[in-house]
Amino acid sequence: MTIQKFGSATLQEITKIEKQYKVKLPNDYVEFLKEFNGGVIEKNDENKIFIKDTSAYIHVDVLYGMQTDSRTSDIETWMNKFDDELLEHAIIIGDDLMQGFIVLISEGEFEGVYYWDDSYQFDESTDEENTYWIADSFSSFVKQLI
Repeated sequence: MTIQKFGSATLQEITKIEKQYKVKLPNDYVEFLKEFNGGVIEKNDENKIFIKDTSAYIHVDVLYGMQTDSRTSDIETWMNKFDDELLEHAIIIGDDLMQGFIVLISEGEFEGVYYWDDSYQFDESTDEENTYWIADSFSSFVKQLI
């Protein structure tokens, strides 16, 4: 995966996000934020991820960071807008080219990385079901992009 990173997040910034949104971020994601603070993913055929439940691919566009130069690439921007629509322990960590969101659920029964088709791009998506499993962990998710 080639990523144009946004910089580096500090542990203080990460802890602030965890407290603000009541999540405990997994270590692999914390390390990613500390090293990259999110970033723009190179647009090519290698950055696609297969969504089994839809038999379709998504192309990851941006992994969000903290206090980035662009509000549209900032975790807080999207969490402030959609926090009340998410499951407990969930945080929006990115988006794809179709404008769906990449969501990380950090603990509990549904722990893992998901694609939230909030714009109903897939025929399968309804008001009741529009979130699809991608990976068990952030590390597994990133490996699919390599």
